[in-house]
Amino acid sequence: MTCKQLEALITDARFQELKFRQERTNVFTIVGQTHTEHWHSSFLSWLLDAHSSLRLGHFPLARLLNLYMIKKPDCGFTLRDIYAWDLDAVRFCTEKDASCQGKKRSIDVFGESDELMLVIENKVNARENFNNSGQGQTIDYYHYAESVKKPGQRTLYFFITADQKQTCYADMYVQISYQEMFDSILSRCMAHPQVPEDSRYLLEQYAANLRETVRGSNTPMALVNVNLCKSIYDDYAEILDGVFQAAQEADSLRDSSDPACMAYDHYRDIFDEIFLSVDERYGRTPKARLQRQSVSFTELYRRGAVTDGMIFRMTCDGEVYQARTVLADDRCSCYFQVLDEQGKPFVKNGQIVGIYENPSQAGVDVINLRRERKGIPGRVKTLRGTTAWINDAGLGIKDLIDRY
Repeated sequence: MTCKQLEALITDARFQELKFRQERTNVFTIVGQTHTEHWHSSFLSWLLDAHSSLRLGHFPLARLLNLYMIKKPDCGFTLRDIYAWDLDAVRFCTEKDASCQGKKRSIDVFGESDELMLVIENKVNARENFNNSGQGQTIDYYHYAESVKKPGQRTLYFFITADQKQTCYADMYVQISYQEMFDSILSRCMAHPQVPEDSRYLLEQYAANLRETVRGSNTPMALVNVNLCKSIYDDYAEILDGVFQAAQEADSLRDSSDPACMAYDHYRDIFDEIFLSVDERYGRTPKARLQRQSVSFTELYRRGAVTDGMIFRMTCDGEVYQARTVLADDRCSCYFQVLDEQGKPFVKNGQIVGIYENPSQAGVDVINLRRERKGIPGRVKTLRGTTAWINDAGLGIKDLIDRY
């Protein structure tokens, strides 16, 4: 790694644009409300209301309904229904009174028309409230909505969360992460040719707020500069990989004389965001400061995207590798297990080994193990396992994440 190579990367206009986006203060930070649940609910209500000052009509709401349909294939409606509904008639509010059966409740975001009722539970930095009972608040909202809905009115339930691993008590809700909200709705609105400049500014401010880490964790609510980061990585992959590796292996960045370590130490936030945006190993940044939001195999199993024993294959070095999904003894937690050439589990000291939470590390280890056994020089250091492993239906893990 030379200073000339690093200089080319650091002075690239895209690298400096990413730096500028990170350093630009957003209004949520100024007023100290970066991850206040009520503020996020108010923003969602404004975003989805066809008559808000956003002035994009029902475009955002249609994107939300389309995402609901994709994530819940058995929802009972199609694109034709979405196009036929009078989405302009849906009115939104926050903190909707939903007291029912003697329980005082309020729905975070509530939308209603003669055709539709939308119940949105929003979780930013909290877990579902059980109120010292055996039932979560989401089932109370369900009972309320079903008790007041009009004849012919369709009720849709959303559980929007900053933590993709968090699930809600009531299984009739469709879980949507803030990353999915950004990818499917917010970014589409920001790119819309008819969005006014003042509305675009508000959307950009909100997006900048989403990249802030949630209090008490080291996880951003959403990665919002993925396209920019991938563009940088496409042109500087070798240099960036060298920086990430050097930072990972350094005992002390501050004391290192390696130019890559010096650059990483100075531009750590920029390098970390690039790393998180292009790395699909569900891992952490080189010095474990930030963690990428990820969808676990347990979540994929819960969604119905994978089944127990689903076979995956990967080709590398002209060799075919096998793995499968396996359920833990609790029959709820799901993992990824690599298999040997005969399709059997690896066994060490009488114990089954080779069970992982993410497919990328599983792929790296099984490839390097076979290389070592066959005397093949070189070791794989990184692998985009979400696209490398393919099931019998021809779908990669990323395809399953996107589809479900």
